[in-house]
Amino acid sequence: MNKFIIPATLAVFTLAAGAPAFAATDSIFDHTEAYVQQDIAAQGFNVTDVEEWGELIVATVVDDQGHSSFKFFDPDTIALVRWSS
Repeated sequence: MNKFIIPATLAVFTLAAGAPAFAATDSIFDHTEAYVQQDIAAQGFNVTDVEEWGELIVATVVDDQGHSSFKFFDPDTIALVRWSS
């Protein structure tokens, strides 16, 4: 009986110790990456990636024709930054 209990117990502890490694730790300006992607997607963008870029959030988005481009967002409001010249 002990032959099965000891390996099973070790397996449980090994999996439990590794669980934090699977937690979402990606952070973009104190927001989770998933939250930022979801918020930008709610604004009508097809988001494939987000990351910090200087003082802004840059999102890789795909348009209806399948072309990728970068859109820049304010890290506090996650609103699209409009460039003016």
